[in-house]
Amino acid sequence: MNIFTIFQDDFIYHDFQPLYDMGEHRTLYAYEGLLRNKYNENPESVFQSAMKANILYKLDTLSISKALESFSENGIGDCKLFLNIYITTILHPSFHTYFSDLMDRHSDMKGRLVLEINESSAEELWQNPLLKESLKELKQYGVWYAIDDFGQGTSSIKKSIEYEPEIIKLDRYFAMNLAQDEKKQRFLSFFSQFYGNDTLIVLEGIETKQDMQVAREIGITIGQGFYLGKPSRLLA
Repeated sequence: MNIFTIFQDDFIYHDFQPLYDMGEHRTLYAYEGLLRNKYNENPESVFQSAMKANILYKLDTLSISKALESFSENGIGDCKLFLNIYITTILHPSFHTYFSDLMDRHSDMKGRLVLEINESSAEELWQNPLLKESLKELKQYGVWYAIDDFGQGTSSIKKSIEYEPEIIKLDRYFAMNLAQDEKKQRFLSFFSQFYGNDTLIVLEGIETKQDMQVAREIGITIGQGFYLGKPSRLLA
């Protein structure tokens, strides 16, 4: 694959995976937009190729734009949209101009967009003093942000305290065999109590009814995973 084919109109598209409030009536909370491409190349490989070719910012912003366009076209009620973003994109000197234009075109998405930052991103990027300022500027559009894959890095708790994200998405490791793993249950119970009402906790990777039920009993309200819904194209 020639990396520059990503800019062909029909090369990339998005599947959307639902996130549910796991209460008694299991209501739809949001969707996460997931990058796909017509050659079925691994999305992570596409991003790595873009990084090597020094066009990561172009790919990341193209992905965000196309995801918003697809989501808005399908008129998915008032639920939120989660989109992954690289810290280097947020720090790019052109990003805020790009984002302002994006919100002008998709004013219906103000207050509904959640930007996911991967917790395992390079530590020097998290420590860049411009990051907090850039995230603060995005608040004028009602943007929330989430720390994604929480628990992969070595300073997870520190990041959650310093950056005060609206949402923390726990790594899927914590959902695997949750119903049978008492240590994971105790950790999630502590985690839920520690963050209380300050931060919304999302548990990724829920693949069985039993794991969902245990997560709900522990106090985790929002879940994502194949048991709750697989990624797919949206239908109007």
